[in-house]
Amino acid sequence: MATGNRVPENFQTLSPIVKAPISDTLSVPLSQQGRICGFFETQFYRCMEAYGAKLGRKYCDLEHRDYQECITGDKQKKRSDAISAQRRKLFLEGKLDSPFLDNHPEPGQFKPDHFQWNRIN
Repeated sequence: MATGNRVPENFQTLSPIVKAPISDTLSVPLSQQGRICGFFETQFYRCMEAYGAKLGRKYCDLEHRDYQECITGDKQKKRSDAISAQRRKLFLEGKLDSPFLDNHPEPGQFKPDHFQWNRIN
């Protein structure tokens, strides 16, 4: 078992148990390529390919954490909850008129353009 933030020793998503032509076909829908997290997945696998499975667990930790954060969004949710809690606290203390902004977009209306920096002009 690994200690700290390192990738666990039993991390087995790098290669399938049984290598067959069907395993390549089935691995495409399970990857993040073409999605928001595809860049982080590519960086992680490039690093793992460069260092190998054993050293990659140690040296590719940052890429692995970035990739996991992109998939799960844990830090983003914690940050959002902290901001909401702080606004509620300021509202209850009387420093804000309303706990939330009045002109915020409705859920589902705002879709961020994650690929705005990768456009070819």
